Amino acid sequence: MAELLLTDLIDVELLQKIQDEFSKYTGMAALTTDADGKPITKGSAFTDFCMKYTRQSELGLRRCMESDKNAALKALESGEPVVYVCHAGLADFASPIMMGDKLLGCFLGGQVRVSSKIDEEALKETAKELGIEYESYYQAMESTNTIGKKELKKSAKFLGIVANVLSEMAYQNYMSIDKYRNLERAARSQSHFLMDLSSDLHENMSEWIAALREVVKNGSVETVMDVIDTMLTNGTTTYSIIGDIVDYMKFSDGNVALYEAVYSIHEVVQAVVELEEEEAKAKNVKLSYRVDEDVPAYLLGDGGRIGQMLAKLVSNAVTFKKDCMKEAKMEILVSVRKDSYAHVLEIRVCDRGKFFSKDTLKVFNDYFSRGMLHFKEREESEDFSLSIVDLFVRQMQGKISVTSKETEGTVFLIELPQLEVTES
Repeated sequence: MAELLLTDLIDVELLQKIQDEFSKYTGMAALTTDADGKPITKGSAFTDFCMKYTRQSELGLRRCMESDKNAALKALESGEPVVYVCHAGLADFASPIMMGDKLLGCFLGGQVRVSSKIDEEALKETAKELGIEYESYYQAMESTNTIGKKELKKSAKFLGIVANVLSEMAYQNYMSIDKYRNLERAARSQSHFLMDLSSDLHENMSEWIAALREVVKNGSVETVMDVIDTMLTNGTTTYSIIGDIVDYMKFSDGNVALYEAVYSIHEVVQAVVELEEEEAKAKNVKLSYRVDEDVPAYLLGDGGRIGQMLAKLVSNAVTFKKDCMKEAKMEILVSVRKDSYAHVLEIRVCDRGKFFSKDTLKVFNDYFSRGMLHFKEREESEDFSLSIVDLFVRQMQGKISVTSKETEGTVFLIELPQLEVTES
């Protein structure tokens, strides 16, 4: 929201048309400014006093902008249009254009006098400060319209209604833009994901072809057995990749709903460790887990998807590890914190032997916050399953982040709101 301007949310031509119609209806000048008091429309029915003289002075224009901005802030504080006397002596009124608690701009009207008597001394002082010839300035002031205070307040109230309509328009347009950005972000994420998967498939197929060529060239029994073993391994990996594609596309299209049921996080984590333990031992990796005592025995959520996420993170880390000369350690740590009526499950997948650079770490966290993941080198990221994990986490209204320290290793943290289930 912070980066959006009023002109991003409402077309300037529409603002100009609304402003012009307001001027015709009230017979007063009108102007629309941004949050800093800078005009974003052309003045409607502006008086010569303001347009030809005051705003033509550099100092005068700066004072006008400051006056307009201060009026908008006062209106924001009071919650209703503000009637005020500008720095040059004319009566104006202002109403803020809001989106939530953010000031987007201000709708201004006025440039009239509420008294037929002109304060000549004050006007002379202003003309002197702004470098304007007094006689012409006085005549321009004298030609401005004079209206009663009651009529001025009625016009200000009408201006407030117009500003409220503009505020509602800005909010609705913001919601449309936000929805579009989410769709665009999801499309980018899906594009990167499919590119990565395509790269993996291509890599596996290349290995198959190379192995088969070797068989044709060599023809020994030992080579044939090696090739069969390689093809079986790569076939399993490829099957997993295709499964990820199917899962990702189904979830992206909203065709798969989360299945909420009572589950035990202790049992889920234990099952993941048992599933990955053999592969971890083969890579000389010690895989362990710990569930804190205050974690509820049973929770309501999609335990199956949580297990899938953990399995992908652990499997990804183990698969890409080179055979360790010294035993490496990986841990799954589960804790909980209370948040309103829910428990936030905090699951940490800790790779004690892996360290990411600051640049790589920033890419990961940028992806988790904005849905954009792109590395120059495939091996640098080892991000094979992250798109699936991130998608699951988002669907569960959770968060995922990663930290990495040379002395402590790399930790993926998944935070998921879950409901405790107590025995009746």
